Amino acid sequence: RGGVGRPVRTAVRWTTRGTEGLDERKNNTWMPSSAPRAGAGYGEYSAASGGFDDGTSGGGYATSSGGYDTAGNAPPVAPSKENRTRRTTTTPDVLPVSVLVECAMLAALTGLLFHLSTLFRVDAWFGALFPLPVVIAAARHGNDAAGRVAIVTTLLLFILSGPLRAANYVFLHGAMALSLGSMWNKRRSWWITVPVSALVRSLGIFASLAFSSLVLRENVMKLLVTQMFGLLDQISANVGATFAPTMSAVWGCAIFFVLLNSLSYVGILHAVYAIVLRAIAGVDPDYVNAPDRVKKILGVPPYGTGR
Repeated sequence: RGGVGRPVRTAVRWTTRGTEGLDERKNNTWMPSSAPRAGAGYGEYSAASGGFDDGTSGGGYATSSGGYDTAGNAPPVAPSKENRTRRTTTTPDVLPVSVLVECAMLAALTGLLFHLSTLFRVDAWFGALFPLPVVIAAARHGNDAAGRVAIVTTLLLFILSGPLRAANYVFLHGAMALSLGSMWNKRRSWWITVPVSALVRSLGIFASLAFSSLVLRENVMKLLVTQMFGLLDQISANVGATFAPTMSAVWGCAIFFVLLNSLSYVGILHAVYAIVLRAIAGVDPDYVNAPDRVKKILGVPPYGTGR
């Protein structure tokens, strides 16, 4: 339409022979250019075929400067930048570097202490210290940091001491420490924290015995039942009873003594941590949420020395 010597501006969809499998976005990109040259894969536009009549199969479309072909069909419009779908990547929330370093140090301390104490058979003397690093992480940085300390300690013990001691740490100390930190963060009273954590430790004791039986290929649970049966038989003989204890009585006594042991252990932990955690920086002095009567017995502020 522009006359002689004036280029006609058209909108061309660029295609290449034999490239039908290319990305669809390239085939649908419309670019302004001058009139296509003959012999370059483009010919005269044919409204009947819907493309250029050069022997190709639907080589493309050509429109006039008005933007419509001779059939009155508008060319497809490329999506704009606003409507274009963008790939977005989301990263999970991570702890600060300083918190991660502190968690790594606490995990290394716990793993080394547990490994050496079990190696030299003095773990009974340090039983109250094994859950302490996890509780410190929970008190200073929340439950996520406490979980990382427990996981890293388990992996470290798995490498240093093997799967049996790593599992014993998780069942006897790690799970109980996580439950204590979670409940203390929610400011639960001792009427809830003591029985719940004792129940978690009791379940961990039986899980530890079952896992030890699996790894050692020896029925440790049977050994426990045998020892309990002997204890009950001796007690019945001393009181002059003539009946033998049943298996139900044996299992009932075993569960009772395990719960009693867990309650006493957890009660001692509550009392010790009510004093120890007050001396740790960044921890709420009343983090353990001890009752006033217990504070008065232990001599902690406001009933003991000043802060």
